[in-house]
Amino acid sequence: MNLKEMLIKEGIVKIKKDGEEPFTLKSGKKSRLFIDIKEACLNPITLKEIVNSIKNIGLDDFNLTYEIIGSVAVGGVPIASVLSFIYNTPQIIVRSEKHDRGTQSQVIGNCKGQRILLIEDVATSGGSIINAVRAIRDVGGICNNCIVVVDREEGAKEWCLQNDINLYPLLKKSDFGIEEFI
Repeated sequence: MNLKEMLIKEGIVKIKKDGEEPFTLKSGKKSRLFIDIKEACLNPITLKEIVNSIKNIGLDDFNLTYEIIGSVAVGGVPIASVLSFIYNTPQIIVRSEKHDRGTQSQVIGNCKGQRILLIEDVATSGGSIINAVRAIRDVGGICNNCIVVVDREEGAKEWCLQNDINLYPLLKKSDFGIEEFI
């Protein structure tokens, strides 16, 4: 069973039929498709398939040189943690915003002068990816590549490219045969 089939079988990809009330996404947009990769990462078999899919895209083939694996909190953290363990590579986590306590940093971990491969669960507009990359760059890290489990094909790739970020999706919304008419 491939990753797409597994996500559908496990109920991670939820598809509403025409006429059913659509899902409301974080962005406020309505959609017939909801993808909960955070839930997928709670199942070790599904998480392993996601990680294997990332390994199978051939990180070296894409010339994705990196010294640190980064993730956007919360969605990319479990995936990046497993990759960090497998590749014996340090990891950083990027929060959506700076905390007003502790180190008051948006980036957890030191990445100054290091190349970061960013991992994210789902990309819609690309806002969380761009926010994370800017935070990494603000603390002196170098980040131009992001692997995302699913690209909803709603502008993330284009906006990322405008910000000098290459987006590598494992799956796209079109892979699920969903067209939005909302």
